[in-house]
Amino acid sequence: MSITRTARRARAEIAVSIAALAAGSLILTACGVSSDSASKLDGTYYVKDVNGTSELGQLVVKGNSVSHHEYTCDGVYQKPGVTSTGEFNKDQSQIIWTVAGEDSRNKRTGSESISTSDTSISISGSAYVRDNSDAGKALLGGFKAECQK
Repeated sequence: MSITRTARRARAEIAVSIAALAAGSLILTACGVSSDSASKLDGTYYVKDVNGTSELGQLVVKGNSVSHHEYTCDGVYQKPGVTSTGEFNKDQSQIIWTVAGEDSRNKRTGSESISTSDTSISISGSAYVRDNSDAGKALLGGFKAECQK
């Protein structure tokens, strides 16, 4: 069965259109990834002795959203004792806390200056280390060991 010249042309035009759509989709996806610099910070971070206590501080980053949780030894695998939520400002130099939680021990209010690296986020001088980094694994292991004493 032979394909007519018109049918071949139509198939070629469809193939070109699909290729153009695919290329456009890749460009848009790449732009979205590169323009969303917060996504490189996505993950879970920890600090020991949060706010001058013996508690474990956990920072969870998803895009521009940030949540902060504080755990005691008894609560490591349960609901956190203190929770706050916030967002990064436009240039990611601060976290603006939007919900301070109900616990009176909560220190996360207003805004706090931050600095970031590939494996940590420092909030007002306290370095939170990424959970899957060597420092994060050591910190979590040490905290759990102390809690079992």
